[in-house]
Amino acid sequence: MDLDRNELYRFPWSKTDNPGSWVEVTDDCDLTCEGCYRHRLQGHRPLEAVKEDILANQRMTRCDSMAIAGGEPLIYPQIIEVVDFMARRGIKPVILTNGEKLTPDLATALKKAGLAKFHFHVDSGQERPAWKGKNEVDINGLRQHFADLVWELGGVQCGFNVTVYRQTLPYLPGIVEWCRANIHKVQHISLIALRLIPIRDDTDYWVNGRKLDISSYQTRRPSPEEISITTEEMFGLLQEHFPDFHACAYLSGTSAPHTHKYLITTYVGSRRKIYGVLGAKSMEAVQIFYHLAKNRYCAFIKNPAAGKKIFALSVFDQEIRRAFGNFVRSSLRNPARLLDRIYVQSIHLQQPNEIIDGQVNLCDGCANMMHYRGRMIHSCRLDEYRMFGGEIIPAWHGGDEP
Repeated sequence: MDLDRNELYRFPWSKTDNPGSWVEVTDDCDLTCEGCYRHRLQGHRPLEAVKEDILANQRMTRCDSMAIAGGEPLIYPQIIEVVDFMARRGIKPVILTNGEKLTPDLATALKKAGLAKFHFHVDSGQERPAWKGKNEVDINGLRQHFADLVWELGGVQCGFNVTVYRQTLPYLPGIVEWCRANIHKVQHISLIALRLIPIRDDTDYWVNGRKLDISSYQTRRPSPEEISITTEEMFGLLQEHFPDFHACAYLSGTSAPHTHKYLITTYVGSRRKIYGVLGAKSMEAVQIFYHLAKNRYCAFIKNPAAGKKIFALSVFDQEIRRAFGNFVRSSLRNPARLLDRIYVQSIHLQQPNEIIDGQVNLCDGCANMMHYRGRMIHSCRLDEYRMFGGEIIPAWHGGDEP
């Protein structure tokens, strides 16, 4: 398995200098998803409170983009106003949605308001009646529907989130194969390992000095095996199927620095052929020069049609030199390919909030920090604050070390 940190770029993000942030507009949702960590407690939030959080996020993080999340943001009555408010502040608005309520008319209205990207959560852990009993490769048909809709809309990027369960892990190559075939339509896919609170006889959970009964907390799981998938395991599986699957960048963990919480591969290719990947030096150059130009790090480049100018990075990037060589050889065999548009597409492997050696291991430089009551918190821990008033802390009290 090809994972040498000396050959990867460690994103330089911090809480206060970060390409991304997160705002919640509602905790209402029209689907039930296995592994969802958001409880339904308050419904739609007042628009003014959402705007205050947007301003606080921008002030505290210098963010390039902001995720509009929930719940299901497309059922939020003022969703267009939220997108417009962000865009006018120079933020790239990204909607995280299951897509059930997305129509061409709504998509057009969101585009006019300044939406930069749809991020669709689509996987077999959701209760979609028309897709019941379908596996992850079958569900590529639903992903194609959304990708085609956004492609027809034009001017808005398309990405996907997929929660990875132990039973769906073998389908990852089929998902990535579909993604590669749609490099011109799909700019991003995040494959996110299921992470819930493990129920163990030898571990208690505490908040603010009081012991918790977590039986009412939906993000819990009795089987450690179900929540043990790592980015390395996903990476190894994908590299077996795609020998050109090389990572270029990562984020490590807070309490377990050896972990790869984010592991990024960025493909370069046309709609007819994948030519290669970006290397660490190219990713570093993008982040550094974007920061020099805009005083913030880059969440994503607005135009994913990078064009052949991306091959200029061959000067200092061995991976791009390989991709350029593949492009030249392919064009010599078929000169028509010289006219093909070149795109980039990122594949994110994510290992979220987890407990390792009795400590909570978070993403060090998390791009999904959010404002909550005057402070920045990890968005994955929002319900710990909403339900219990603070962060859940594990306490091991015997037996094998957790």
